[in-house]
Amino acid sequence: MAFLLELKDRFKKFYNKYDTYFVPAVKFLVALVAFIILNVSIGDSSKLGNPVFAFVAAVICAFIPNGGTILLLSVFMLVHLYSISAEFALIALCVIIIMYLLYFRFTPKSGYIVIITAVLCMLKLPYLAIVSIGLLSSWLACIPVSFGVIIYYIIRTASQYESAISDASLTDSVEQISYLSQSLFGDKGMVTLLVAFTATIIVVYVIRRLKIDNSWVYAIAFASAVEFIILVVGQIALNAKLNIVLIVIGVLLGVVVAYICKIVFFALDYKRTEYVQYEDDEYYYYVKAVPKINVSATDFKIKTIDAKRTKETTNLEDIRSQMKSSQKLNQDEDDISIYDDNER
Repeated sequence: MAFLLELKDRFKKFYNKYDTYFVPAVKFLVALVAFIILNVSIGDSSKLGNPVFAFVAAVICAFIPNGGTILLLSVFMLVHLYSISAEFALIALCVIIIMYLLYFRFTPKSGYIVIITAVLCMLKLPYLAIVSIGLLSSWLACIPVSFGVIIYYIIRTASQYESAISDASLTDSVEQISYLSQSLFGDKGMVTLLVAFTATIIVVYVIRRLKIDNSWVYAIAFASAVEFIILVVGQIALNAKLNIVLIVIGVLLGVVVAYICKIVFFALDYKRTEYVQYEDDEYYYYVKAVPKINVSATDFKIKTIDAKRTKETTNLEDIRSQMKSSQKLNQDEDDISIYDDNER
């Protein structure tokens, strides 16, 4: 814990000093990773599949708001989908429009959650950050998380759809739209993830706001249990085609990440809790004060001692002391002589 708190203090100092450069750099890296994964997954457009376009788009995303990054990623995805099928691009466009209506209405500053969720889903670890998102956001974070999951399944369905449209039975546009709708929205795995993640975020938010000691620890424990139970039930009862091994590993890693977030963002010393009561003309006030745990890094100062220089300095100090003593002695003698003259 001490190491993490020291690391937090150092990061705060670094961020306050270099935030002008740090924030755009992080946004650039996140956008670049997202564009590269998108191109690798459904990069059927020869022009946009060029890494140069991904790099230029990431540079642009470094200097625009999160909503602009989501918009640019959506345009890239739609262009790739259109190169596969116009019907698929149309369905994805409808989903994105609904997403933007809800996104800009409720969570306009949480665009990074959509990107993080989609990227983690592509890495087969979607459970890694769900509890942490619930700790650091409100219950409305379930909206960007849900759309991150939906975008991932759109991208995954695109790679499967490309081989399916070569079948003669899918030559008609109506049949293609029906196939896409059934493949995308009828996926039990996507439904299970949406229910599990939404319930987890709501449970975390409700428990961490309770006025009890160690509320964040209880929120992590109960929410992780709820997430695991829903995922396992969905796998067994609905045949959701989720990997049980990855579920166990992802939930456990999610607990570790959430506990690190708890130490870094909500480290309280409940042993030194104080209760304060005071009043004014109209109210009595009962205040519970819980101090934060702050560990500052120790500053080490190394002083080089030069023996020769020290000796010279010591001699110089001795000379100055002798000069001061001599001046004081002379001043005393002058005072005595003046005193004797007056006495005469």
